[in-house]
Amino acid sequence: MDKKLLCRVDSGLEALIRVVGLLKRKRFDIRSVNLEEIENSQYSNLEITLKDGLEHGIKQAINQMEKLVNVYDIREIN
Repeated sequence: MDKKLLCRVDSGLEALIRVVGLLKRKRFDIRSVNLEEIENSQYSNLEITLKDGLEHGIKQAINQMEKLVNVYDIREIN
């Protein structure tokens, strides 16, 4: 079953590359990525769909992403 995460990140490609690179290094299976700019803001919403496997849980992905400088808010959505 796939799990979705919604993150608030800095606008621009750098934050996207950092998040996707981290998840790839940690061997998460990324199903889809959507980066949407928030109007009149320096932030963007980043929606990531991950395959929820036995080896890596969604909580571990959230914990790893919280350590990144460009990521400000992460939550799991349905």
